[in-house]
Amino acid sequence: MSISSSRLGARVAVFCLVLATSLGTVFASRAAAGTESGASAAAEGAAADTRTSPRTTTISTATLGGETRGHYASAPVRLDAGGRKLLAYPPSAEAAAHPMTVVYLHGVHGRAENGCPWFRGGASELGWLVCPEAPRHEATGTASWGSDLVEQRAVVARAEGAAHAEGASTEPGVAVGFSQGGYVALDLVKTGRARFRGLVLIAAPAHPSAAHLREAGVVRVALASGARDAAYAPLIEETARLRREGIDARFYDLGAVGHTYAAEDTTTLREAIAWAGGIRE
Repeated sequence: MSISSSRLGARVAVFCLVLATSLGTVFASRAAAGTESGASAAAEGAAADTRTSPRTTTISTATLGGETRGHYASAPVRLDAGGRKLLAYPPSAEAAAHPMTVVYLHGVHGRAENGCPWFRGGASELGWLVCPEAPRHEATGTASWGSDLVEQRAVVARAEGAAHAEGASTEPGVAVGFSQGGYVALDLVKTGRARFRGLVLIAAPAHPSAAHLREAGVVRVALASGARDAAYAPLIEETARLRREGIDARFYDLGAVGHTYAAEDTTTLREAIAWAGGIRE
């Protein structure tokens, strides 16, 4: 083999090594963001826009905003919730004089502190964001909601009470539920154990009754999913059905992600929560 051929082979080998390392880094960071325990990655972008899907359902998406992957810089606080410490974020300076309460219900085998910062944006415009842990604690340090509605309601009631003690309005607020947390929110509404003016249901392909939603006083329902989640198409169909049945519903596209709340675009969930709370049209 000639010297020039040897050099060419060496350069090709180095290039392949660099390319493989770069791709590995990208895929690893994406995988981390796509789980309940994923870390956030930096991203930037602009305001939300809307488009209409081929299914004639309003789909809302957003380009990346000025925050860091959906997080605000302000630190969370710990409130007392019936003798338990509750992760929470206070309202922004622009929130109403009587801020409402936004309750985040995490997914199965989840941790409230992983998802909570992702919803800080829209929630802070409405009022207090409170993020309780599910009642069934697991050996891994995670928690799940189980099937006891009385137990689930007690957790949510303590969280709401902690926000009320800090000056939040006692009027119905917004529930944000990811995966299993979305089903919990719907069950509490359906059985009359909780009242919310708005629901944000992420990656939870349920079939909520329009009649139950109206009876419970739910004004707006935001459904959201990543395009790589099996819930994506069913939730688009559910949005169209709810709209046909007279519910003010909107679907929010989280981008090319799987079963996660970690949207590609930082302002998507911010807009979903603000809309569900009635401060966006």
